[in-house]
Order: sequence, then C-alpha cells, then structure tokens
Amino acid sequence: MARVVVPHPMGMIKPDEIRAKADAAFAEILNVATGWQPSAAQVAAAAPPYPAPVIRFTGTDEDVNELFFRNGWSVGLPIIPPTPERVQAMLKGTSHRPDEVIGMMTPRMGAVTVELVAVHAVMAGCKPDQMPVLLAAVEALVDPSYRGPTTTTNPTAPLVVVNGPIVDEVGIAYGQGAAGPSQQANVCLGHAINLIGDVIGGSRPPEPDKTTLGWPGNTVAMVIAENEQANPWGPLHVERGFNPGDSIVTVMTGAEIPANINDHNSITGEDLLRVIAHSMDRAGQNTRCFSDSDVLVILSPEHAATIFSDGWKSKDEMRRFLWENSKVPFEAMPGAGAICKPPRWFGSPGPGDMIPIVSSPERIQLIVSGGAGKHSVYVSSFGAQTPRLISVSADKWR
Repeated sequence: MARVVVPHPMGMIKPDEIRAKADAAFAEILNVATGWQPSAAQVAAAAPPYPAPVIRFTGTDEDVNELFFRNGWSVGLPIIPPTPERVQAMLKGTSHRPDEVIGMMTPRMGAVTVELVAVHAVMAGCKPDQMPVLLAAVEALVDPSYRGPTTTTNPTAPLVVVNGPIVDEVGIAYGQGAAGPSQQANVCLGHAINLIGDVIGGSRPPEPDKTTLGWPGNTVAMVIAENEQANPWGPLHVERGFNPGDSIVTVMTGAEIPANINDHNSITGEDLLRVIAHSMDRAGQNTRCFSDSDVLVILSPEHAATIFSDGWKSKDEMRRFLWENSKVPFEAMPGAGAICKPPRWFGSPGPGDMIPIVSSPERIQLIVSGGAGKHSVYVSSFGAQTPRLISVSADKWR
C-alpha cells in the first residue's frame, strides 16, 4: 500500500497554507494514484488469507498474552489463546466455509475470512452461537465508509445495534446497563470487533490510527440490543424494511463518543424533545452543517414512555421536531462556518441563518435501549465519510 505524507497540521491554519500543502503534495498523489505498483518482494511476501498460520509456542497464558501483544496480534486486554481446537469449535457457530472471504478491512486492507473472525472471537471470549452477529457486524465494517474512522484524529469507533430473535438467543443485553460491564455477549462481541479492526485492518495508534486521545470504545466497541418491548413506535430493523422475525445487525461505522442526556425535569414530550434537541446542537461534533450522515438518539425506556404518552405517535414527527430545534446559528459555528457547505437550494449561509446539523430529518435515527432511569444518549457520527447506518442480516450467517 502506498501513502503520501502531508505535514501536520491541516487544521487551525489559514486557507492559503492549506492550499500550499495540497499543491506541494499533488504531484506525488497523482504519481501514486496512477503509477504505483507493489514491488515483486512485496507481492511475494503477501501471505494468502487462508489458512491462518499455526504458531507453535510453549509457555504460560501470561507468556502467550505477551507474545500476542508484542507482535501486534492483540490490543492490550487479556486474550484466550486461539488454539486450533478452540477455533474449530467456534466455527461450528456458522454454516459458512472457513475460507470464505467476507471483504477487505481498512486501512491496511487485510482480507477477512470466516476463519479469522473465529480466531478473534476465541481471543475475545465469544461463544459459537454469537458468530452470526459477529460475522454480520464484520460484513458491515468492510464497507468503504469505515476507512476514514480507522485513521482519523477523531476518537471514533463502531457502534452496533442488534434486533430480532437472535438477541435473546445469544444473550445480548438491552436493559439496565446494556452498554456497561457484566454483559458477557455485548462486551465479548465488542472486543472481537475491535480486535478484527485493529489486527486484520491494522488500525492501531499511533500508526495509522491517529486518534488524539481515544476512548474505551476504541478498545471494546459499543454493542447493544434494542429494547423492543419498551419501544412504542416499533423496532429499528422493521423501520428499515426487515420483518419483525428477522435478526438484524445495524452498525454505525464511525460513532463519536456518546453524549449523555440527563432530564429528570420535563413533564411533557415536547419539553423532553427540546432538551434532546439542544443536546444535539453542540458545536464541536463532526456532524454539523447539513451533514448527510446519520446520527443516533438512544432513548431510555422512561424517556420514550414520556414522549409517546404525550401524543408523539410518529417517529417522523419527532425527527422533524429534533431537526428544526437542533439548528445552530451560523455565527456560533466553528470558524464562523468556514467549512459549512450547504446544499444549493439553501444559498450562501451567513449571520442570522440557522443551520441544521444534518441534511434532513430522515438522518436522525431513533431507538430505545437501556433500563430504568431518565438518561438518554446522543451519538454523533464521523460525518460525511460515514453517511449511513448499515444493516446486515445475521440469519444469513447462521
């Protein structure tokens, strides 16, 4: 893989400085894009993705963990050694052949086989019946939209929502503390997802993952199920065109750090929705100024009940309200909206204009998850490079 290095920084500098850096790099970018070929040595060194190599090693579990971490095969959390016997047992969780290539994982473009997914599932402590969920999540993550989140300075991470019968079949939590500790399926799946991204995809700080600080979601991805019983509007997967009995995995490939929405005071649905809207209009998020990406509002069951019981029977009605009331004054945007590029119908933005964070109400996705308590969550996305949630059937990976 070829790379062109543009000197840091690219942000917080004047437009003419940005232009100068782009002009200086253009010739090399053109050469790499049109003329680069891997050397014969690089081609010869490229190992086939299947079968995975077997390493013979004698030592304690501590020694194995040290070996894996030192070689970049783990990310710092303890792992279960993926012996051939354990990998074969994990593969019983799917009918698919171990040599099947699911896709190429960015940014290193490593080939992801069903066997390699099983290897990392073993390492993360997953169970065989969880394989269809993991395989569906991986299918979503080999989408090209995952490229940007794997190398950015922004602390993005995958966020996974599971719907349908497989939720209870494999024990994915959707109630109290669903995104927290002590949820075996959620945590192990989240660990496996990031292992696959970091090891097969090569997305590790400081190279090529350039996240400024990072957050725990970069190590264990957030995996939750929707609390379908507490969702009075109907579940996410049905809204996206699937049948209620389908088992569906929906992935936000570049989720920013979730923002808590604490509201113990609102009595009406409108007041609560207004609080949510003003939790969505923060200046420092990537999703701003007509972004064509999806954002996610995770309503707690109590907040959902308050809104629904007050007459808000339509998600579309809620989306429209949130879209209108999360608009930001142009002059309050970073750099006075220097990077704001609205659609043509809007014209040139200026002082006094109210700018929506996303291009349309349809970009605001609403689910219900969690247990008792008056806290919901807003999740912004990486922005234009991660435009949509991706939904994949887990049933086809059984």
